[in-house]
Amino acid sequence: MITFDVVKEERGWAIRMGKRMTTPFWSRELAIREANCLADAICCHGACAEAVVEGADPNEPLKKIKGSN
Repeated sequence: MITFDVVKEERGWAIRMGKRMTTPFWSRELAIREANCLADAICCHGACAEAVVEGADPNEPLKKIKGSN
């Protein structure tokens, strides 16, 4: 399973994939959208992938974000 973690950082938000990749974003929404797009692209090739958002409320319904399948 490939996991893209959306995390809060000092100057905004970032997507992390282990210690190998960090991509900065100005907003949480942009980081979530990109993490979902990355996970969707990988899933299209038959691999398992997910986006995990730091501080997300587990009782909150998932929002469909434009650009994510």
